[in-house]
Amino acid sequence: MALIVQKFGGTSVGTVERIKAVAERVKKTVAENNSVVVVVSAMGKTTDGLVKLAQEISATPCRREMDMLLATGEQVTIALLSLALQEIDQPAISLTGAQVGIVTEAEHSRARILEIKTDRLNSHLNEGKVVVVAGFQGISSLDNLEITTLGRGGSDTSAVALAVALGASKCEIYTDVPGILTTDPRLVEDAQLMSEITSDEMLELASLGAKVLHPRAVEIARNYGMPLVVLSSWSDAQGTTVVSPTPKPRSLVGLEITKAVDAVEFDLDQAKIALLRVPDKPGVAASLFGEIARQNVDVDLIIQSIHEGNSNDIAFTVVKGMLNQAESVAEAIAPVLRSEKASAPEEAEVVIEKKVAKVAIAGAGMIGRPGIAAKMFQTLANVGVNLEMISTSEVKVSCVIAETDCQKAIAALCEAFEIDCSPVQNAHTGVNEGPPVRGVALDKNQARFAIKNIPDQPGMAAKIFTQLAAQNISIDMIIQSQRCRLVKGVATRDIAFTVAQGDAGAARQVLEDLASVIGFEEILENRAISKVSIVGSGMIGQPGVAARLFAALSEEKINIQMIATSEIKISCVVAEDEGIRALQAVHKAFNLAGSEKIVVPA
Repeated sequence: MALIVQKFGGTSVGTVERIKAVAERVKKTVAENNSVVVVVSAMGKTTDGLVKLAQEISATPCRREMDMLLATGEQVTIALLSLALQEIDQPAISLTGAQVGIVTEAEHSRARILEIKTDRLNSHLNEGKVVVVAGFQGISSLDNLEITTLGRGGSDTSAVALAVALGASKCEIYTDVPGILTTDPRLVEDAQLMSEITSDEMLELASLGAKVLHPRAVEIARNYGMPLVVLSSWSDAQGTTVVSPTPKPRSLVGLEITKAVDAVEFDLDQAKIALLRVPDKPGVAASLFGEIARQNVDVDLIIQSIHEGNSNDIAFTVVKGMLNQAESVAEAIAPVLRSEKASAPEEAEVVIEKKVAKVAIAGAGMIGRPGIAAKMFQTLANVGVNLEMISTSEVKVSCVIAETDCQKAIAALCEAFEIDCSPVQNAHTGVNEGPPVRGVALDKNQARFAIKNIPDQPGMAAKIFTQLAAQNISIDMIIQSQRCRLVKGVATRDIAFTVAQGDAGAARQVLEDLASVIGFEEILENRAISKVSIVGSGMIGQPGVAARLFAALSEEKINIQMIATSEIKISCVVAEDEGIRALQAVHKAFNLAGSEKIVVPA
């Protein structure tokens, strides 16, 4: 007999009729010789309604009382679903997060799960009952019984954590779409259903705004190797399987605060090319990387900084064996870019750095844990390592540094993150299985900050991002300009980064407080942006993927404001009002359309 955890979201249990349909589905699963734990969300828009009620009473409601209030939404659903199961002769019992024994941090509204006491659950399962659990909630300890909630996506997180704690065969997430799609079907009608996706790819898409799964749930599944399947509540279609690598042994105590960094990696076979002062207009990146792709040169990291006046900088890394070809392309295209700005003949300078290395920390949930990247930057600053390029993603944070600093950087990072060994990173060799691009995501909930004229010395990034992390602000893209300028005799650079719009006010306050401490001159903020991203582990070792993305945007006359890449993700910041058009163009460019229109129930 297998044990299966099934989770049904608010839409799936939004009416009495839908709750009855869920009961029939659960009973069918039991009839197939399975034990079942069901995790449910609040019905429909119940949580929104409760929030509105609280705001009618208080403009700034206490987080403890909000947890007490919001936890009631799931309690309604578990009772109704248990009644529905009992009416069709399926023994069932409903349990709150507290009754189940989901123990969390003492952090109201955004608690993480520490452990789950499974004795009561197992007792009811052994009695042949379906256990219906309230998702999204737990208690801070078994002593004081403070009710806590897990924040957005909490029911997904509850379900996967329960599956791990119980040693379930798999965790099934039921939603209002037939599985995980190549993009949002509300924006692209011909979005295609994927039969499978890797947990790393899903982590990236989830962090980029794909709402089918929450990043925290995927992180738990990845860390513990829990098979995860996303299915439709309205059909018996196969859905999408999220495939995780074989996990390292981990304790179930400290379940959601388990060590985030699995490995420290390094790559000495890197060279950096920077084009400074290229025109800030559509098509520049497409021209450069299109020609590089035609030379069959595989590019690793790419960054494009914010514009300065009417120009910006583009930098990228390649393996040293491809440097001559890449340099030839850059040198050939520079005069073309110069000729378009006769008034500034010094434009489009090519700078080559052969003696660089890339160091990286790898794991899961990097963006979702604000202190991880900051800790890396501080660790490198402590041993006097300056950062030349930065790349962030949900599964890896990479920095390009001087080759001579590589050994001490690795040693410091291994000690800081308690890693025993540091493997050589050879992601640029070989070709991964799977399509180069699995999915495309659009995030319109971003704000961009640019800090001008930061002293170019070790520790500057660490100071900035440590203070942001202290305010629990997650950073997405980070771009450090390649152009260095002298200000009052001090070499300086700019740093730009993006955060969720909801964190923009707090981020600005942090930066204003830091201005006099660090000595930078200006803070620029822009909330009228969109970020379009492609994700796919198959892009490793396949030249031309970035060029195809840039060309799709160029053909639509969409200007790219920022570029940042990781090994399996490429993100571009564009104007807010061009976001949807950019998403549609990129989805089409990578032939991701399906044969059937996906209908999303209301």
